[in-house]
Amino acid sequence: MNSSIAIIAAIAVIAVIAVLFLKKKNTPVQKEEKSGETGSQGDPELYALGMNPISPKPIMYALTTCQHCKNTRKFLDANNVDYTVIYLDEYSGSQRSDLMEKVRTYNPRGTFPTILVPGGKVIVGFRKQLMQEALFHDAGTTA
Repeated sequence: MNSSIAIIAAIAVIAVIAVLFLKKKNTPVQKEEKSGETGSQGDPELYALGMNPISPKPIMYALTTCQHCKNTRKFLDANNVDYTVIYLDEYSGSQRSDLMEKVRTYNPRGTFPTILVPGGKVIVGFRKQLMQEALFHDAGTTA
């Protein structure tokens, strides 16, 4: 009889621990969703730069899931270009909307990547030849 009670008690303890573990595991997701409603995700300094894109180096508006953005980053990295990337999908709420509105001032279609080259040139998409020309040959001219 005592062994049956001990087994039941052990099962109850394991069940309580499992419930607490699952509850704790789900808590960050709930907090993330709440913070997404206020738009407080993402790096505040990058957000500020994205809203006022004045920089001596190229600024790339991108999405973390965009293959053209990944290819553009590979190209820039391979050519030792110092640049800043702002991932819009790391923001939510009004911050994401504000950044998207800013992207559309340079690229009305709102596609990615959108790269602002110092001097005023804007390159949309993974355009290797345009990037080579803008970054290495004619920086400062407009396309």
